[in-house]
Amino acid sequence: HTFQRAMRIALAPARARAGVERASTSRSRRSPRLASRSATTTTPSLSIRFALPRASRDGFVAARSSTDDQGPLSDGSVNARTGAIDSRGFLRASVAFYAGMAVGSQVLTQFADVHPDVIDGVAAFNVDAAALYMIPLLASLSFAVTQSDKYEYLREVRKMFEESVLPAVAPLGVLGILALSCGAGVGEEALFRGFLMPWVDARLEGLGAGADVAAMGSLASTSLVFGALHAITPQYAVWATWASVLFSIESVRDGLGSAMFTHTLYDFLAFLYVIVSWMPDRESDD
Repeated sequence: HTFQRAMRIALAPARARAGVERASTSRSRRSPRLASRSATTTTPSLSIRFALPRASRDGFVAARSSTDDQGPLSDGSVNARTGAIDSRGFLRASVAFYAGMAVGSQVLTQFADVHPDVIDGVAAFNVDAAALYMIPLLASLSFAVTQSDKYEYLREVRKMFEESVLPAVAPLGVLGILALSCGAGVGEEALFRGFLMPWVDARLEGLGAGADVAAMGSLASTSLVFGALHAITPQYAVWATWASVLFSIESVRDGLGSAMFTHTLYDFLAFLYVIVSWMPDRESDD
């Protein structure tokens, strides 16, 4: 039942078009004036916006806020004409950004003479280790989702996801979410674990720090930066810092490729689980 609900929500754009048509027909029957207006207009999207503003259509999903069902998001991917999120544009921009991050990290490792570079680091891959590192990550995710009604700091995270993340991610579908997760897992690990951590480690050793001190300093500093860049709430920043520590340890012990795999798989499963748990069932809206 949970898998079926996940698929219904993840594949919302296809069902939403059918829901839009039903809602538009129903509204036209109730309002002769609107029916006449729909019959004469040459822009089908007008009747769709009047009939069901929150429907997903052609990659757009209406944003939700605490005061208005169509409140725009702050991520810049809002269509000015319809007040809806361009989910496809969001996906394209995100994947392009992460791809640039990965390529840029490789260039930086070559420029800064960091060894191994990102490409060589990806070759180090351990599936068994990646599966083990997934256990604490998924356990923390399960706690956050199941206990979000009991703790205020988890309610804040949930509210932020419901208002700013899920409306952009849910319409992408399974393949879109996988592409987004792969981009984040590869791009962020390439930058933080492939370049920044060994670069900071080398700089600290160059300043006279011992090998252990340099390793701990690079791990701590890059994880703090990683957490700060994921600070959608202060509590989420703490969790992201802890997750970064896990990814860093995995990268050092089992290879950069393992950390990329764990990060990608976790993001993918987390998006699906959060969508199932926190995203309203669109069938009830239709």
